[in-house]
Amino acid sequence: ESATENSPWIRTTVCILPMIEYLTNLRARFDFQPLFEGGGSRSGTLSDLDAKAISDSGLFRELLSMHTNTGKENVTSNNATPSAEEVVRLQLLRTIFMLSTLSPELLGRYALRVPDFAKEVHSSAFMEKNLVDGILWTSAGSSLMENKSDTQKPKLKLRAKSKLSKKGPIDTTSLAKRSISGFETMCHSSKKALQSLKQIVQNAENHEMSDEEKAEYDECKVSVGDIIRFSNCLSNCPSATKMWLDSLKNDENSTKKATYHIDELKSTLASLPSFSDETQVPQQRHKKDDDDCAESEEDNSTVNEVGQKIQTLKQMQRDYGSIVASIRPSVKVIALALESQKGTGLTLKGAVCDVSSKTD
Repeated sequence: ESATENSPWIRTTVCILPMIEYLTNLRARFDFQPLFEGGGSRSGTLSDLDAKAISDSGLFRELLSMHTNTGKENVTSNNATPSAEEVVRLQLLRTIFMLSTLSPELLGRYALRVPDFAKEVHSSAFMEKNLVDGILWTSAGSSLMENKSDTQKPKLKLRAKSKLSKKGPIDTTSLAKRSISGFETMCHSSKKALQSLKQIVQNAENHEMSDEEKAEYDECKVSVGDIIRFSNCLSNCPSATKMWLDSLKNDENSTKKATYHIDELKSTLASLPSFSDETQVPQQRHKKDDDDCAESEEDNSTVNEVGQKIQTLKQMQRDYGSIVASIRPSVKVIALALESQKGTGLTLKGAVCDVSSKTD
């Protein structure tokens, strides 16, 4: 812990990221929601002048260098709680993505020309551990680097101590396939999570939740949170939407696959039950005389226990209702993005959902 507190790159990152969020009005570290009221990034993009200023200042290069140079430190297994270094590093990566989407042609290409950086964010291991981030980065890579000429691609020179390997261009021929594969996984996980949540809540009416069910309940909420954060990114980052749609176009039938899975989620949401507040909490008995005292205390103890279980059940049902209510607009946002390919002119702006990141 003391080593973490004394890591200069962590202190620097923790100071810089909030300032970037303030300037861009987007909390990319957590949920891709606006920092202030009134929508996402004020213009949705950085002007060419501002993007060039960020590039020329060396800030973007330093962000990339910090991320790349800390890649092999303090790595934990997939099932372990992430270390502070991993949490900060992921937040740094999401800020880099946000800047890349605000200026795709300059900063976006700039980042993806760093071999080891691109290799990490496009890897299957990264996709497995950070599903939403993996989808977004493979989509960006497909949009910016597949079927594109090699002209006007910025060159990135990092400091000499960088661990980057001196290899040739990154193979991006399958980035579109990786993107749609990740999207299918996300939709499948969300559908399965919704069905599991429904079953857990229904079962809670008959028995107290076991530790295994509580763990599954929390895991399901994380899975649902993935698709909410993905939709927030589409809603508040127009360039991210464009890059995702571009990646779908770069792989045959990907748009049909994405539409199919979103329709499946819509059907699942439509079939979910709603829970009413008809369940009544039992009332305690009042003592009438001394002869009834012992019996009343025993009855009231039972009533308190039953009442507590009912209150817990009602709270779980309310939480379940909130989860379902939050994912409905998220699915709609993604559906509207897919519909926009048909020239319907539908807008995603304003359809924003609330979700807490597992790295928050």
